[in-house]
Amino acid sequence: MTLAIDPAVAPAVQPPPGELVASLGPATRRRVEGLHVLTLKGSFYEMGRQHGHLLADEMRAGPLPYYRTFIEKLFGGARFGGLGAASFQLLQRTVGARVERTLPDFVRETIRGLADGSGIPMKEVLEGATMPDSMLWLASRLMGLRDVGPAMHHRVGLGLGCTSAIAWGAATRDGRMLHARNFDYHGVAAWPRTQAVVFHEPDEGMRYVSVAAAGVALGGVTAMNEAGLTLTVHQHMFTDRVKLGGTPIGVSGDVVMRKAETIDDAARILNEQTPIGCWTYLVTDGKRREVLCHEENPYQKAQIRHGGDGQPSGTFGYANIYVDRDLGDTELDLYGSYWRHNRARFERTNALLAERAGSLDPEAMGAILADVGDGTCRIRGSIAMVLTVGSVVFRPEDGALWVANGEAPTCHNTFVPFSLRSQGHAPAEGAFIAPELSPTARRAFEHFRRAYLAYVDDGDTTRARREVGEACELEPRQSVYHALTGLLALADGDPGAAAVKLDQAIQLGHEDEARVAAFFLWRARARDLLGRRAEALRDYRRVLGLRADRPVDVAARRGLARAYSSARAGRFHVDMALADVVRP
Repeated sequence: MTLAIDPAVAPAVQPPPGELVASLGPATRRRVEGLHVLTLKGSFYEMGRQHGHLLADEMRAGPLPYYRTFIEKLFGGARFGGLGAASFQLLQRTVGARVERTLPDFVRETIRGLADGSGIPMKEVLEGATMPDSMLWLASRLMGLRDVGPAMHHRVGLGLGCTSAIAWGAATRDGRMLHARNFDYHGVAAWPRTQAVVFHEPDEGMRYVSVAAAGVALGGVTAMNEAGLTLTVHQHMFTDRVKLGGTPIGVSGDVVMRKAETIDDAARILNEQTPIGCWTYLVTDGKRREVLCHEENPYQKAQIRHGGDGQPSGTFGYANIYVDRDLGDTELDLYGSYWRHNRARFERTNALLAERAGSLDPEAMGAILADVGDGTCRIRGSIAMVLTVGSVVFRPEDGALWVANGEAPTCHNTFVPFSLRSQGHAPAEGAFIAPELSPTARRAFEHFRRAYLAYVDDGDTTRARREVGEACELEPRQSVYHALTGLLALADGDPGAAAVKLDQAIQLGHEDEARVAAFFLWRARARDLLGRRAEALRDYRRVLGLRADRPVDVAARRGLARAYSSARAGRFHVDMALADVVRP
């Protein structure tokens, strides 16, 4: 079980460079260009204990404590008052307890070691670790209360493939396979600031490296093993096919990394598991230059393969929409901005892979991860997003990887080289930085990121509004920045300012007519609150004349029948990541 390189020409293993911060038995922690780098060795319990001990302080500021109360924030439980917030927290913990009961022994041992090593109670660690599946279950139940239809009309023309970016053979500069991945998830501050590159050497199974954060002890989400396999996971949020009692996320992927030597092994392991939620695993084999796209929900699975002997060269891009038609039928048309963004990322990723085929190297793959579209909308067509909390480029054939550091979107920062073979920093491979945004655009998006944190993490609408206002000043042609400022002003009890900002968004326009319809809806509501009913009615009617998303159309018809009230204005929840409202 060794990396797919010729041992006759391989250099001797040297102690990995980097500042040695701490050690515990065979385990070490180094600090390399802003990243925590762990080497762990032993039983599942021992590796968990080593991780917890070496990153104890970071764990307290990391994703797991953040996720313990995240569901209430995500679904806007605060708008229901203290009872609502408490209900969301109780629901997460109740569902989380059911998820916990399905954890296999090796996961329990890992988490027990993590808790013992860090000093954080095991109950708290488990509540954070079970959040992803709990969130999917709750989302599916909320969708069951809504009249939503299939999302197929957003899937027209998707074809096969749909933000992982994979290339091999003649598509890459040297023929070797490359697997680039943006990890877009919650924890915009907690994840990047505690990001960790973790080299695992378990007593049972192969060595592997995971790109994670403090407290994320398994390697089942973003990882590469010594057999030359990589693995990344994509979440499918808007589907009601969720069932408690299956295998939690992160578990199957960790088994793949420890036990799978080939794509066939990975396919078998994934087929043997029944998930709780809806996920896609992308697995690549650097030796055979093959890709497995394994899509699943608790009731059905689909496996799509590319590469291998039958396809010696190619590219494959993926976002968060099923490409299998039957699984695609299970996705719900709940939120138009989400579907349009996913389709745009799919199209942009695959277009860039095709356009740059033949010259793709790790730096070029990093540039795809850092892409922000054509500039007309910083959100709609951008691969790099405010939720991009981890970015990595794998080269599985020789175990090299490049991990981006810094704040989200991490792909706009330095990609630091590492090697699974030496289990550490590999400066000879060369660091790189993706092509720079203009300084103005970068500063504007930094204000947008700060606004996200203010609203989502701190519940400070006024500060969020102020930060997005700064983004508007820096990039005055971005209509979504103006519209978001208007939404926040409305939520902040300032309908006059909201009407002004939404008017600016309308004047600037947007490539998606449905977005423009939403601008008119929210300006109508601001005008209602200002007592300008006649103007509001004109805006509501304008919505009905546009190709609006169904929830926006329904809201406009409701607005024609009854003026929008200040009580309702105090209850809506802004989706900061996409600058919109899921259910207006």
